[in-house]
Amino acid sequence: MDTELVSSKLLGHYDTIRRAENEQITGLLDVLERVDSLPDPQMEQVRDALFHTNHPFLMVMVGPFSSGKSSIINALLGERVMEVGPIPTTDHITILRHGPDIQRTRTGEGETVFHPSPLLRNLSLVDTPGLESVFRTHEELTRRFLHRADLVMLVMLATQVLTARNLEYLQELKGYGKRVIIVVNQVDVLEPEDREKVRDFVLEQSRQQLGTDPRVWLVSAKQAMAAQQETPRDEIAWDESGFAEIEEYILDRLGDVERVRQKLETPAQISQNVIRAALDLVQDQQAALDEHRKTTENIEAQIEQSRREQQKTVEDALDTLRGHWNEAIDQGQAAIGDLFQFSRGLSLFFSGLGELLGIARLLRRFGGQTRAENAFEEYKVRETLDRIPQAVDRLGPRLEGRDLQDIDDLVDYTRGAVKELPESLSGKVIGKIQTPLSYDRSFLRNVRGDLDDLVRQAQRFETSRLDRTLRNTLIVLALWEILTIALVAVVAVSVFSGATPDAGTIILVFGVGVLFVVLGMALVPLQGMFLRRAYANRLGEYRDEFLDKLRRASEELIAHGVQLRRDATAPFTRLIESQSELLDGLRGELQAQQQAFVGIQGDLAALSRPKSGHETEGLENA
Repeated sequence: MDTELVSSKLLGHYDTIRRAENEQITGLLDVLERVDSLPDPQMEQVRDALFHTNHPFLMVMVGPFSSGKSSIINALLGERVMEVGPIPTTDHITILRHGPDIQRTRTGEGETVFHPSPLLRNLSLVDTPGLESVFRTHEELTRRFLHRADLVMLVMLATQVLTARNLEYLQELKGYGKRVIIVVNQVDVLEPEDREKVRDFVLEQSRQQLGTDPRVWLVSAKQAMAAQQETPRDEIAWDESGFAEIEEYILDRLGDVERVRQKLETPAQISQNVIRAALDLVQDQQAALDEHRKTTENIEAQIEQSRREQQKTVEDALDTLRGHWNEAIDQGQAAIGDLFQFSRGLSLFFSGLGELLGIARLLRRFGGQTRAENAFEEYKVRETLDRIPQAVDRLGPRLEGRDLQDIDDLVDYTRGAVKELPESLSGKVIGKIQTPLSYDRSFLRNVRGDLDDLVRQAQRFETSRLDRTLRNTLIVLALWEILTIALVAVVAVSVFSGATPDAGTIILVFGVGVLFVVLGMALVPLQGMFLRRAYANRLGEYRDEFLDKLRRASEELIAHGVQLRRDATAPFTRLIESQSELLDGLRGELQAQQQAFVGIQGDLAALSRPKSGHETEGLENA
């Protein structure tokens, strides 16, 4: 395949992955902004990772001061660009990038040096302060910059290889997940036979610390600089200095595919590290929030328990009221039954005559009680109905008293829960946890008029309708009996006016008369039965409507009490619920981000396996 075509395809794949990575890191920054207590340095790392996707491959030099980092850079470039000396001379990060001539720019803690060396076409070199510098800020500055590195060169002196401190550096670099090349400087002070021993020792110790076999370069920056000073360069001395291996790695082995892969792998790796840290933090926060979630569940359970108990109070009251209504119905039926007994037929007949003659109406004008009123008073029907409003009067205060007591208890409980919140959450409580300043009593008050009307209608039904029906029954009874007596008299006269009747005829005539009289009397209990049924049905309707209105009003009052409880505790419960939703959402988003970066790293791995056997070129500015 044509090399230019391979390069073009590689560049296309690289740009696609770089854009995807750039967008993913931008989205990750938005998610991380919502993670409470995420350390600022980790946010800065991700911002740097975003910056990193559009900047050159970085080879970062780290190591103790005076280990020769600056000398190695000078030897690679062939001239004294970096200051060297026996005391710390590098007090800031220095980035060496390719440029047409030497230029220096300084911003804050960093310096950029442009140099025309061909080596810098493939990468940028970074010089850092010494990790063991007596100036504490040097070490901190170097550590903050390590996460940007695509490749780390750990420089150490041949006479001090893998000291306890250098072993710690190796372990820390492993934690950063960086590819490490160990450069042992000043090997010119060692005897030739000792150099391989040093290499073997470094490899053995590195394998134990990193779990891998890093590249180990034995070099002499002094010899390399001397070789560079010759014109043309002394290639034999250059090769003996060990720098030929470094140069070959940068120019040849660190080719376009490897650089592109590592360059884009670094931001993905940084992002993955921060995502893991953020996930750990979110999971810790979720674990800490679990106890507070249990508190909100306890609050809701208490509210639900109170609601059930209030409903039980209402149901008990309704049962009591239903009992009063049913008792009134039974008593009323008993009173009606007593009024319309068959045995009262004779007295009712004379009462009917009084109605026909107007005597009863005259007596009622003097304010005397009617038969129905006397009967219902005797059976205490009105007294029973009067107990209904009294029972309703007791219901409202019982519900209100329980509501206010429960709310006070919940407020005390919730205030104690707020005190247990960590500072990161307690400052987010919005609103005041307190007993409500007012209590709405209108729910039962608004239906009280309708309830009293139903009771009054029931009482009016007792007297007015019953008395009216009773009078009509008495009049019918009187008329029936009068007509029966008249009819018997007429029949008797016609029978007795002729021949002397025999005994059978006399018995028949008077028997028929007695029969009709008895039938008239039987109308009284029959009418009473209909009245009892009508009375029971009508009061049953009043009862059901009364209980239904009271139930609905009570349910509204209970709902109001539940809402007051939730409002009183809402600043706490709302915070815990919102934080739980936020953390659950953040965890899901972070896991999705994690998977996305796994996909990007998979694409990068595929990018490092070109289908062609040719080494591609042409991405020097990547």
